[in-house]
Amino acid sequence: MISGINSSGEMSRPSRMEQSLTADQKTQISDVLGQFDPENLTEADAKSIVEAFSEAGITPGSGLASAMGELGYDAKTVGDLANVEQRGNRPPPPPPPSGSAQSSDELSSLVEYFTELMEEKLAESGETELSDNDKQSILAQLYDKFGIDEGKSIINTVA
Repeated sequence: MISGINSSGEMSRPSRMEQSLTADQKTQISDVLGQFDPENLTEADAKSIVEAFSEAGITPGSGLASAMGELGYDAKTVGDLANVEQRGNRPPPPPPPSGSAQSSDELSSLVEYFTELMEEKLAESGETELSDNDKQSILAQLYDKFGIDEGKSIINTVA
């Protein structure tokens, strides 16, 4: 969703580096806007435009506003019509689900077990570095012992 429109009418998103549009994105913008009449735009049309841009990964910024302008659309008007929230008026994000972050005890237990496994593997091999197979084995054991889904991070950084 396009998250804001600044005073000059350009769409913007806080704390995000603005990127220039690719040729594919320009084509997508043209294709999306070609479905609508800029002179008779409804709220539903504007919301569809905002959603289509978001789904296409097209980020708000001066590049998007310029591309829209070239096609006869005013980015601010589309944002206003779609009821896009203005920067600074956004409510804070919801708190993470309870129990989503690991406790200090859980982290300490994980680190202790991880250290034990590493020391055992190094002692078994007599090497100073773990092989890729040893690393994978240790990771699999951590996943198993702590009930972590394979492929997920072993440390949950959500606070």
